[in-house]
Amino acid sequence: MATVIASQVTSLAEARAALEAARSSGVAAELESPPDAAAVYGVLWFAELNRALLAEFPGQPFTLTLDCGDRADLAHAALVEGIKRIRFSGHPEAAKALCDIAGQLGAEFVAD
Repeated sequence: MATVIASQVTSLAEARAALEAARSSGVAAELESPPDAAAVYGVLWFAELNRALLAEFPGQPFTLTLDCGDRADLAHAALVEGIKRIRFSGHPEAAKALCDIAGQLGAEFVAD
């Protein structure tokens, strides 16, 4: 399946627009947060965005990648809150541990 990429999603309206476009095109959407979004906007904000989109667009395939920068604590919190794809650029040992946790939770881990 082809993918529509919507980078720098910072609002519910932007995310909705990307998912509507993907749905009307019959493709999956890949939503990306801005760099360091977990620290700037907060993990819970993106977790609630994710939950709202799942409820509003049932059956529409999409991924939401939350950039956690070098903050292992925020990356872990994102995984606990159900974010299924995180980006992390911190210490390699922390990355290894987070990658393991992500795998256990059925999430994807992207190291920068």
